[in-house]
Amino acid sequence: MPITTGDLLKQLKAENISYSEYLENNADSFIQKDIVSYWENLLSQYKMKKIDIINKSDVGYTFFYDIINGKKIPSRDTVCKIHLGLHTPLSECQATLRFYDWAELYPKTKRDSILIYAIEHSLSVSQVHNLLIENNEKPFKQI
Repeated sequence: MPITTGDLLKQLKAENISYSEYLENNADSFIQKDIVSYWENLLSQYKMKKIDIINKSDVGYTFFYDIINGKKIPSRDTVCKIHLGLHTPLSECQATLRFYDWAELYPKTKRDSILIYAIEHSLSVSQVHNLLIENNEKPFKQI
């Protein structure tokens, strides 16, 4: 039977266990992330050529392939740019942000609200970049 999150937390708080014992006892409880499969599934779902995604997301060719092959971890902005290029719904972008342990886009944050608006309205990366600047928010970094 799988160990609950609450039980894991109790073990971490216990004074009579070392961290190495905790790791040994709970090795099967940790989340395993298969980055390559994650991206393969996402990209096949949207049936776009990788070069088109690269061009639409304004992410460098090499960096894009490093991300989908699990060699690089994308920034929060890069995740958003790829999803803008893929034209996914917001829920997909949020899922990818969670997958990488990034905070989801939050509508009460001005910059995040711009990104949410852009994803929901299928804006291009350059349109989003301009919208961020127009609203005195940090623009996307060029990669």
